[in-house]
Amino acid sequence: MRSVERADWDDHFARGRGFRGVREQELRLLGDAVRPRDGARALDIGCGLGTYAAALAGLGYDTLAVDWSDAAVAATRDRYTDLEPRLRVGRLDFEDADQAAARLPRAGFDLVTMRLVLAFMADKRAAGDRVRELLAPGGAWVVTTPLAERLPPERRFIGMTAEEVAVVTEGWRRGEWHDLDGGGVRCFVLRG
Repeated sequence: MRSVERADWDDHFARGRGFRGVREQELRLLGDAVRPRDGARALDIGCGLGTYAAALAGLGYDTLAVDWSDAAVAATRDRYTDLEPRLRVGRLDFEDADQAAARLPRAGFDLVTMRLVLAFMADKRAAGDRVRELLAPGGAWVVTTPLAERLPPERRFIGMTAEEVAVVTEGWRRGEWHDLDGGGVRCFVLRG
């Protein structure tokens, strides 16, 4: 797997570049799969330029968007000031277990999302375990990721292998998945 350094992400986001845009089909799926109740809280990990986090706030979630890139955090904050206080943004390296435990409330979120980010995390099992600790009873984890097997060889590093998907989806009470388009992107909705 090819490593992507923090400086690469910062440079990418500082130039105002995102990745795969959030399409209408994906937003419709999100709205159907995870309708919030009053006071529901969401955590968007790896928020990038904040489009998905803004959609969560638009659905009615009190949303915390986090990213390890300072440029992404600044861009999201600048783009969506009109959504405050429903959308808050902060810098956080979710792979740092101590930092995540210190800054995120245990059982504090009804929804945790990771859109196009889990494939880049070194320990996917640990990330999943951390998400379980953050979810309130009955909460859901939505993971959107390209599948490595459906990507050209030179781009497989941005997707998850079948083995990684099995590790991440193991042990959830309920789960469903949806293919978003012909590009090999799949959305998993996992419930604890």
